[in-house]
Amino acid sequence: MKLFNNVLVVTSLFLSASAFAHVGLDGSMPANGAMLSQAPTTLELTFTAPVRLVKLTMQDEKQQSVPLTLPSSATSQAAFSFALPALSAANYTVNWMIMGDDGHKMKGNMSFMLHDSGMNTRSAPPMTMVHETSEHTAHQ
Repeated sequence: MKLFNNVLVVTSLFLSASAFAHVGLDGSMPANGAMLSQAPTTLELTFTAPVRLVKLTMQDEKQQSVPLTLPSSATSQAAFSFALPALSAANYTVNWMIMGDDGHKMKGNMSFMLHDSGMNTRSAPPMTMVHETSEHTAHQ
């Protein structure tokens, strides 16, 4: 019985280590949960290891899709960057699906909010009033 328990423990440790070996999202720009006052011009996703990006969608809270172009290269890479169109004030959700070099597909999402002051900031003339323009993360 003791041998069985030892084998069970070793097997459990091996399987849990394999589960932790899967690739995940390491970071993004905008950051997950960010509340922005300026519209981002790019979306950046960084994963914990090189992956192939299989699917990527971005929608606002009204389920309106934001057009994004997947990379044409089939080679794995750890970081991806996408130019974003002009965004309106809204909550955005980015859904991604990746495939690691081990063939496992993983998916996840991240979201951020763009406040009203972020609308049309790229073509707006400089403002004379002082305001905070840096991004900040969600209150926890």
